Amino acid sequence: MLVHVAAVTVLVNIAIIELDSLYSPSPEKNSDMDFLSDESPLHRVFVYGTLKRGEPNHGLLKDTANGYAKFLGVGRTTVPYPLVIATRYNIPFLLKRPGTGNHVLGEIYDVNSDMLRRLDELEEHPKFYERTEEKVLLAPEAALKPGKTFEEVGESTKAWIYFLPRYKSSLLHGAMYASYTNNGSHGLKYCEKYVRDLSYDHRQEVQ
Repeated sequence: MLVHVAAVTVLVNIAIIELDSLYSPSPEKNSDMDFLSDESPLHRVFVYGTLKRGEPNHGLLKDTANGYAKFLGVGRTTVPYPLVIATRYNIPFLLKRPGTGNHVLGEIYDVNSDMLRRLDELEEHPKFYERTEEKVLLAPEAALKPGKTFEEVGESTKAWIYFLPRYKSSLLHGAMYASYTNNGSHGLKYCEKYVRDLSYDHRQEVQ
């Protein structure tokens, strides 16, 4: 009798385990949530220069060792800003002077806190660049067709932008761009950090 009861108990336990495996959702491999946790919320970032796809520093955003980053779409500032290329290293700068220059095109990403820290390191925030949250327009890339304006297809969102808050007034007298590419007709090729003269402080040229 005891053997019979034990056998029934074992069979019931096996059935419960099998049912649990059938109705419990299995974790998806390589899903976005693999990179996230409650301790690592998402931050929306607008990039306008060398961090964009196809530009010299985009590898930082692609490298999952730096954290999580997801491309959301094309972005555009809601007010004009001066986007300039300056210093002997041909660095793109967005000057914190709203109302001057152009509505600037860029890309918008959601990043986690680890990636945001890496971006802060690259941009030397807050000692050199300064990251502030601003309203921008976000549009799906596929929606930007000929004849469609950004206002028609875009939606308003807030995103962090890296600005140069302190700069020489002479930067306002040169060319200002609506969109940056390293391979633009300006002919000003960006000089990556690993080939720069480490003894030279390029910040003195703009501040």
